[in-house]
Amino acid sequence: MRTSVVMPSYREARYIGRSLRALRREGVDEIVVVDGGSDDGTVEIAREYADVVVSSRIFDSPAKARNEGIRISSGDVVAFVDADTVVAEGWMKALAEGFGDERVVAVGGPAYPLDDGRLLAAYVLSYDFLVRATIALGRPHLMGFNSAYRRDALLKVGGFREDVPVSEDALLSLAVSRIGEVRFLPGMVVYTSTRRVRSRGLGESIFYLVYNGLSVILRENPFRVYPRIT
Repeated sequence: MRTSVVMPSYREARYIGRSLRALRREGVDEIVVVDGGSDDGTVEIAREYADVVVSSRIFDSPAKARNEGIRISSGDVVAFVDADTVVAEGWMKALAEGFGDERVVAVGGPAYPLDDGRLLAAYVLSYDFLVRATIALGRPHLMGFNSAYRRDALLKVGGFREDVPVSEDALLSLAVSRIGEVRFLPGMVVYTSTRRVRSRGLGESIFYLVYNGLSVILRENPFRVYPRIT
């Protein structure tokens, strides 16, 4: 099984090197960075570590960048990690074991705070317990910054929806769940930046998570506003 990791980016010079180095240490087969036209050195850093780097303003959303990554990558399995997210030791091993079961078409794992331990409880609730709960309920919501799919499943459902500004990751995991098993892997751990939570505030972030999450899980209708944070 060959695994490609697709990483969307936009002005991530502060974070992307650390993220790519962690993936290299895990021994992934291929790293593809699809950048949205950064002008801060992100692309130059990416070229030091990634196998394939493309940059254009046409990739102006995570969905567009990830879909291009699917198109140009070569793996039987395509994983998605964000540029401000660091995979933990054992991430690749857990992913490979998950796909050892042929019934499995998608996997995801927990995410914990990279840079603010005070938010640990909120992240355990949001990106561990609630993700497990959605899978147990048969309405899986995998996170776009820590998930992986069989290529044939991605192609069958058409990849990420580009007509929504948010929750394209949840909509994808819901779509593939109709053709195979989606599994949560406790060992597939990542640490991700808390900048979005800190920018919006914990209260607003939890409100968004709960109400948008319910709208997606119950009606497959995400919110239509999601400001880009750099």
